Amino acid sequence: MSISKTFCPAKWDELFINPTNRFVYACCKSVPVKFVSKEQISTALDDQKNNLLNSHQDPSCNYCWNLENQGITSRRHQFLKQFTGKIEDYQSNPKASNIEISLGNECNFQCIYCNPKFSSQWETDVKNKPYQLFLDKDFYAVDEKNNNDVNESIEWIVGYNKLDTLSILGGEPLRHKNFFKIVENVPSNKLWLATNLSCPTFETIDRLLDLATRYKVINIGVSLDCTGKLAEFVRYGMNYNRMLDNIWYLIENKPKNVNVQILSLMNSITVLDINQFIPLVTGFYEKAPDLKWLIEYGRDPNILTFDTLPDKFKHNILNSLNEIKNRSFINGLDSLEGAIKASKFNKTLHGLMVNFLKEFSKRKNITIPIDLNDI
Repeated sequence: MSISKTFCPAKWDELFINPTNRFVYACCKSVPVKFVSKEQISTALDDQKNNLLNSHQDPSCNYCWNLENQGITSRRHQFLKQFTGKIEDYQSNPKASNIEISLGNECNFQCIYCNPKFSSQWETDVKNKPYQLFLDKDFYAVDEKNNNDVNESIEWIVGYNKLDTLSILGGEPLRHKNFFKIVENVPSNKLWLATNLSCPTFETIDRLLDLATRYKVINIGVSLDCTGKLAEFVRYGMNYNRMLDNIWYLIENKPKNVNVQILSLMNSITVLDINQFIPLVTGFYEKAPDLKWLIEYGRDPNILTFDTLPDKFKHNILNSLNEIKNRSFINGLDSLEGAIKASKFNKTLHGLMVNFLKEFSKRKNITIPIDLNDI
């Protein structure tokens, strides 16, 4: 049987669960679907799967369709390039082999591009007083939470005989009371987690590294997008020097089966620091040649997309990206470059961004480390 032109194995192989907000989705770039009970987790995506099997572009996958329409390699293309299975096996709707679970929004950071769904700091801030937004109100809205569903979803995952990969998100997973309970009970070959690695001491990192005896491979994704004072502003709550100490400790003490990834979200603010950030990540790589730098670009909120990046910066940024294009440890440069090139500066949107940054800095009593008149 031939593969349909819209088929993507990630819709079956991956399953992302956010029990606190009752969202389920396949592939980190697809649109979430609400579920009511844990029994619906397995069937919530059936309509999306049928569309992909029958050459229909399911709207939940618009992130990839939009990239492909621009002639840019999408995540779907990447998945298909590695695909070695049989399409017949996917018609029987097999269980996902890679499961990602969000432990809720408990987090000690309030990143400017995050929101209440993923940060308890944002939730508290917005509940106290909503931001004066003319756009992105839904992005920064507070959703109803169902904290009791986390344990039920954990029980559902433990019911799997064996996973290939278990992935953990937050909030900040290392701050969640159930993190070590999960990773020490769910059977899986590989473990992946995204963390801000803001541990006040090395004790938590040591406990994390001790898991190397349980898993064949552990991938630790450390979120970092820029340097110095800009990093502390963009990822409010960060102690930048402590962050660097933790990353270096992780790199220097990790067992061979533990891999470190730098996870960067580039938007109209973080990308301004690209010339300072490249040498930093390159230094990490030179110490740990198995390190990967994974780059994504922000589609939300609208006020931080590349449509708020003035054209005068784009030439130098694109030149910097071109200079590192052949470095094999970096993933996502093509998509980032394509997004910057396709962006169109919107003066009104830019004005909304400036107002948002001013309000944020005033609430946090922190200086904006860039000249707003310059951008």
